[in-house]
Amino acid sequence: MVMMMMMMMMKKFIGSLRLLLPRELSVIMYVGGIDQVDVACRDLLLAASSARQKYNLYLEEKAEAEQSDKKRKAVSDQIEELKKKKVRLQQDISSLEASADTLLTKAETKYAIKYATEANSLRRTVKEKAEEVKTVEL
Repeated sequence: MVMMMMMMMMKKFIGSLRLLLPRELSVIMYVGGIDQVDVACRDLLLAASSARQKYNLYLEEKAEAEQSDKKRKAVSDQIEELKKKKVRLQQDISSLEASADTLLTKAETKYAIKYATEANSLRRTVKEKAEEVKTVEL
């Protein structure tokens, strides 16, 4: 347990050393170690606070980049969705037109008006879907 706590303290210490600039680390080594450094030294305090500010700035920039990536991905997903919807509508239109044509052919061969009525209904649906395709345009 004690060993684990010491390892955690060492990790924190090493992490705090990373925040310092290499110049400050060389000064620490020059004076003979961390216990020989005057912690009230203005330059050291400024370097430590500046390192923390730079790190916070880095974190903010990283968060902004991730957010813009998410927005870009959402827009591209929405565009792909619209493209798929447009293709689906065009397929529906072509199948409806084919069905209407077969119904009209049936109406001509069998002399039945009900097939012509169904074909006209399908043609109206085709017009509605064509209007919907126009609204889906990118």
